[in-house]
Amino acid sequence: MTFRVEGFLEDAERERIANIRHRHAQWFSIVEKLNRLAMMVLLRERPMVNEEVYIGTLYARAVSMFQGVVRLAERGMGAEARTLVRACAETAIALGCVRRDKGFFDRLDEDYDKHRLALANDLLRLVPEDDPNLSVEQRTELQQFVDGLSAQYSPAKSRPINWADAAVAAGLTDLYVIIYRTTSADGAHVSLKALERYLQVDGRNNIKGFRFSPEFEIADTLSAAIAALMHATEAKLSGAGDAEGERQWRELIHEWNDLVASDDAAQ
Repeated sequence: MTFRVEGFLEDAERERIANIRHRHAQWFSIVEKLNRLAMMVLLRERPMVNEEVYIGTLYARAVSMFQGVVRLAERGMGAEARTLVRACAETAIALGCVRRDKGFFDRLDEDYDKHRLALANDLLRLVPEDDPNLSVEQRTELQQFVDGLSAQYSPAKSRPINWADAAVAAGLTDLYVIIYRTTSADGAHVSLKALERYLQVDGRNNIKGFRFSPEFEIADTLSAAIAALMHATEAKLSGAGDAEGERQWRELIHEWNDLVASDDAAQ
């Protein structure tokens, strides 16, 4: 089967992956080195106290999102890869906050309570009262849950995390503005910028047709993912006394900066 018949679900994708990896060999070289460092840092210790549990699980999420970016990018799935870049950047910001402010644990708990309240209220508001999938008893229990959890935050309401404020607290405003916000607009959210990738345009930005095809220019996406995981790794290594991990991290920072500068000069 061909891409025109099955899209990204085609069986014969190996040639495309090989093509993209060859085209961006230097970027994938850094990706592979960073991934090996991340796996070493991730699996070396078992979290024992509250802070380590948060840091360990947040770092696991960052590594997982990073690996997902790579798997999608090498298949030419640009929008999907950039959605995971945003998730990786968000997780790096959370890691930075945890390192600087132990009170951020409570913010994560409060954000989850906000989510649970919203979900329960949506069920009560959106599901018709005569819907058999939500019985009278279940509706009563949901209302009691909403009332009880809301009372915990009275008179104030539970607050979702503001990631712009979190980035400032973590000292990661560049990561937020350059990567988190950008990948929100052109990947994670339904926006005009995100929809542009499905259009063919000429040099004057006039629409010429519809486009649904792999993206082969994924250097920016890989670079953004590297930046996000580098920040997450820096937070994970902070105070850990891992001299070897910090040495490898510094070497990768230099290699990444050199490649970014080389790409910028070539454009």
